Formats: sequence, C-alpha cells, structure tokens
Amino acid sequence: MLRFDLKSKQKEIEEIDYWEMGILDLKISYFGDEVSLCIEDYHNKEKYWEIKFLVCAKVEYSNDALDIQWRKDQLVKNMTRGELHHHGQEISLQIYEENPDFVKCMVDIGLLQMTIVCRDIQIEHLDLKSAHFFWQDNDVL
Repeated sequence: MLRFDLKSKQKEIEEIDYWEMGILDLKISYFGDEVSLCIEDYHNKEKYWEIKFLVCAKVEYSNDALDIQWRKDQLVKNMTRGELHHHGQEISLQIYEENPDFVKCMVDIGLLQMTIVCRDIQIEHLDLKSAHFFWQDNDVL
C-alpha cells in the first residue's frame, strides 16, 4: 500500500506550477535511494521547490549527452546557469504495476527524461538564499 494518496500527491506537485520553470538542480544520492529535483518558484523569487523521491527502487534517465552538435564536449558541471536549458515539462505519477507499494514517476525536464520508481515523495518550499547549486560556482559576478 502506498504511503500517500496518489491523486493528492499529483495535485500537490501540479500546484507547484512547475511548467516551463527553470530546473535549478537534480541530485541522485545515497546509491540511488534518493532523487532530489529543485525547481525555481515563479511566484516567489526568494524561494524554490524541492521534490524528493525517496526509497527509490529504480532510477532511469536519458539526457542530451549524445547530441554532440548541441552539447559538443561540454561538461554540465562546468556550465553557468544561463547555459543550462532544463525546464519543467511534465511530472506524472502512477502505481507501479510490479509492486503497488511503489509509485512510478515520469519526469520530463526538457533535455532530460527520467523514470523513477519510489516509495515516498516529499515536497518542500525552501529559501533560495540558503541553497547552493553547482552552477553558482561557475557564474561570473
């Protein structure tokens, strides 16, 4: 049995109003057990949204690395905020058919698409000033 109501969680994600919002970061931690997606808040520029996919059983993704005309040999870790072109397109949830205790999450952020199978999802609204994203080290003041 899921730890949350699927329709309520989908609605909570949609209330973030993430469509076309910039993706600030994506982190896969703890040997794939946790995936964190950070999304800018269009309505409050001093905050951002973090969606955490927890107790992950499967994390699959494809990105733009094969598109050598677009990406060339550029490493994402060396990009500035302006060079990143990831924007919220779609986040959808459904019961994972192989185990109804888990949810299958399809995440499309433009240049990266993910399928995450997880047990729980947490959403936080956090202060931007206390956050640190990798691209901040690359941005020139």
